[in-house]
Amino acid sequence: MAQKVVTLYLDDTSIRLLVTSGQRIKKWADVPLEPGMIKNAVILKQEEVAAKIKQLFKVRKINTKKIILGVSGLHCLTRPILLPQLPKDMLEEAIRREAKRILPVSPEQLYLQWQSIPAPEGKLQVFLVAITRTAADALFSTLRLAGLKSDLMDLKPMLLARMVKDTMAIMVDVQPTEFDIVIMAGGVPQPVRTVPFPNEAPAWPEKISLIKEDVSRTIEFYNTNNPETPLAATLPVWTSGELANEAEQCQVLSDGLNRPVLPLPSPFESPDGLDPNRYMANMGLVLKKMSPSNGTGLSVNSLNILPTVYQPEPISLTRILAVPGAVIAVSLLLFLALMTQSTSADITETQNQLNTTNQLLQQKMAQRQQYIDAMAELQLKVTSAETSGGNFAAAVSNLEVRSEKVNRNLEVTVNSLPETVSLTSISHTSTALTIKGQAPSEEYFLSYLRELEASERFSSITITNLRITAQGNIDFSVILGVGG
Repeated sequence: MAQKVVTLYLDDTSIRLLVTSGQRIKKWADVPLEPGMIKNAVILKQEEVAAKIKQLFKVRKINTKKIILGVSGLHCLTRPILLPQLPKDMLEEAIRREAKRILPVSPEQLYLQWQSIPAPEGKLQVFLVAITRTAADALFSTLRLAGLKSDLMDLKPMLLARMVKDTMAIMVDVQPTEFDIVIMAGGVPQPVRTVPFPNEAPAWPEKISLIKEDVSRTIEFYNTNNPETPLAATLPVWTSGELANEAEQCQVLSDGLNRPVLPLPSPFESPDGLDPNRYMANMGLVLKKMSPSNGTGLSVNSLNILPTVYQPEPISLTRILAVPGAVIAVSLLLFLALMTQSTSADITETQNQLNTTNQLLQQKMAQRQQYIDAMAELQLKVTSAETSGGNFAAAVSNLEVRSEKVNRNLEVTVNSLPETVSLTSISHTSTALTIKGQAPSEEYFLSYLRELEASERFSSITITNLRITAQGNIDFSVILGVGG
């Protein structure tokens, strides 16, 4: 059976719905929004927008509550981040520290999601997407009012990049209040810009002038920062949204940029009455759900920007086993009830026998004493087990103290690193921390040792190896005393 996908895209001016079954578009709808309902990608009137969504689903007779969500790139941030090779358990902290350093907004005001992408040898690189908490919280509050849930989300600029098969591309999407510019190089969309128009409804000459200036600046910025892989003059600009339907304006933009300007082709066959350029973001969501990496030049193909706090909880094995477990429990209770009835009849018969024979009573009394003795022995075993448990708890507490000490040693070692010094290995024993790495010069290496010494964390610092490589770098090995 063909997979059904329900997509919803929201921006300041409209809500767009697209439903597919397999490779076929089955339903679509577009509801305009009154000014002020959504402003600068933040939903200000949640109940009114939720009512619009409910009405849209009702009119199009869509019963599902699970959707895939697309949003404007306005006020969202994207960055590729290059890091040294790090252990997996240190990666998240390193990414958050780097985000705090390079992003213009504090990470505490953002939801951060990232995906690993190809990196130079010896390095690690991730593609980071940050969306404001204010916009995301308002969006998911509105979805909850509309009775909908989402497990997958992406930005419109990233969805447009998914539509291009080449790893090098320039894309421009024009909407009534904003336009997106995406330059993709090596499958990585960077830079990505979402630019609002200065007023709500500028005329096409003013729009084209603004778009040309921003596209030219963005191309120049990329070429300046990537002289080894500049954008070829023959590389076309792919357009979607309102501009793709304006052939005359595309030609004006082409003349201004001195490069071809072409409408972005639809990945699906369009039914009669559907304007595919209006629903490109929705189509990108369908592709992301059905085939994340098939037929696209985008390397950031599996990134889900849905904030972790709003992602569905994973299915618990406990929940899966709950129902059959309950059935088994009821069956056991019924079995025990039957056993109890049978045992009760036996007890009655035995009681009659006890009343008629004193000898049998004496035997039972002897058995009772045996039970008392057995219970006393069992109590001794319980006491012994409790003592062992106390010893185990003390051992666990000691292990936690040692673990905290190791974590602090590693944190000081990594946080003291200058930007130009990298570590190639770290090993820790009960008495020493051994680090190996490379520095561009002896000065940077000694600076790193002074930082370690200033931390007063280590009882001794011993250089066990110091070698100058053929490239003029310093390979080093150092043992840091950490005590017992």
